[in-house]
Amino acid sequence: MILLINCTGDPLGIDLLQGLMERGHPVQAIPDLYRNPTKISWRLETDRSATSCRLETGAVISDLGISGVFVRRSRFVQEEGWALDEAGYVYAEKQAALFGWISGLSCPVINRYPAELWFEPVASLEFWRGRVERFDLQLGPIHSGQDIPCYPVAVIGSRVVWDQGAPGRFERLNDSLVRFAESLGLIYLEFRIADSTGRPRVVGVEPFPKYDLFCTLSRREITNELIGLLTGSKSPSPLRNESDSWF
Repeated sequence: MILLINCTGDPLGIDLLQGLMERGHPVQAIPDLYRNPTKISWRLETDRSATSCRLETGAVISDLGISGVFVRRSRFVQEEGWALDEAGYVYAEKQAALFGWISGLSCPVINRYPAELWFEPVASLEFWRGRVERFDLQLGPIHSGQDIPCYPVAVIGSRVVWDQGAPGRFERLNDSLVRFAESLGLIYLEFRIADSTGRPRVVGVEPFPKYDLFCTLSRREITNELIGLLTGSKSPSPLRNESDSWF
């Protein structure tokens, strides 16, 4: 069974669910894990861990029965009657539990986020400068009033998908973009690349891909690659390990 966690009816969740079903793969979408009857149990012992997932139908899936997981962050919702600090604490605890669970799964997980990104989503482009420049990529913000064409690009495993209209010369960045994603331990990552005076610059890094920035044809390519990785018909590139430095 492939689980799509926190896919709340958005275009990517819909396309993934439909694509997996059309190919005959057993799949279960869980729109919002924290507000859904589905329950995940995770038992951690000294020498092993075991997990199970009880769906809202009552069916129970053991960790051996989970063949792949696609996971997104759940948005924070303040429950009625809860103080903001209490609601924030409960949300953080649930996020930590989900992070621990996906980290321990042996099946393909997209994405198995590092703690640095899972708990503190990055809002500043400048945060990426040291990492980006290590891979021969230029970082540069678009200043107010500048009319510079920008193109979304997705890295899925070792595949790079440029949206339609992107200059063909941008493809020389492909290897650097893939290596950058690998250094973060991410299988699926989005960028925005600006064509600044003939020199491509990274003006956006999105560890939690939006997908809806792409045209229909590009979305199909992205979905096909994700399905291949989730079902094991494609192998992801080697990812960073704990000994790799962050910068």
